[in-house]
Amino acid sequence: MLYWVRLSKYCAESDDTPDAVQKRLRTGKWLKGVHARVPEGSSELWVNLKAVNDWAAGRVPAHEHGQSA
Repeated sequence: MLYWVRLSKYCAESDDTPDAVQKRLRTGKWLKGVHARVPEGSSELWVNLKAVNDWAAGRVPAHEHGQSA
């Protein structure tokens, strides 16, 4: 199972927009490095599908409970 996908693939599959993703990151609804990040050697943002699914379900990221992700 894939956990990280490029923003372009995430948007194509989810009908979400890059602007909406950037706004969630800017406002803190999504966390940089948890829900999305730009990996070394990439010029594109990547989205963590597991973390996004947890967010959509109202679950708090594991690291906020002191657990490793």
